[in-house]
Amino acid sequence: MANQGAFGVQKAVLDANGNVLNAGKNTLMELGFLVTHSWKKEVYENVNMISRLNLYTDYLNSFGNIDIDWELNFNLKVNQYISAQIGTHLIYDDDIKFDVEKAADGSILSPGVTKTQFKQLLGVGVVYEF
Repeated sequence: MANQGAFGVQKAVLDANGNVLNAGKNTLMELGFLVTHSWKKEVYENVNMISRLNLYTDYLNSFGNIDIDWELNFNLKVNQYISAQIGTHLIYDDDIKFDVEKAADGSILSPGVTKTQFKQLLGVGVVYEF
């Protein structure tokens, strides 16, 4: 995946036959500012809300452009044996592009667009203490 340039790392340099001349990078280094906020509150009896928010901006490449990572979870204790979790996870990162269009020769026709990623979570568990 590093040779393909996945996850924002520098991709490999290939010759005309597709052989790797210089391998892709395995790391991506950024210097930036991160603000983190966590909040936990008992909303009702046996219902806890946990919110985590991370805001990040890169000093060197795109200062002022903020990446957002927000999780909101509700932990529910139904009874002595059953618990449940309901949650959402929202991510916005302008470095992640969707719908990138490439020509047959590999050149990029359209760089793609940034989209908000959203995930919902529902978990039910059985609790047994011994």
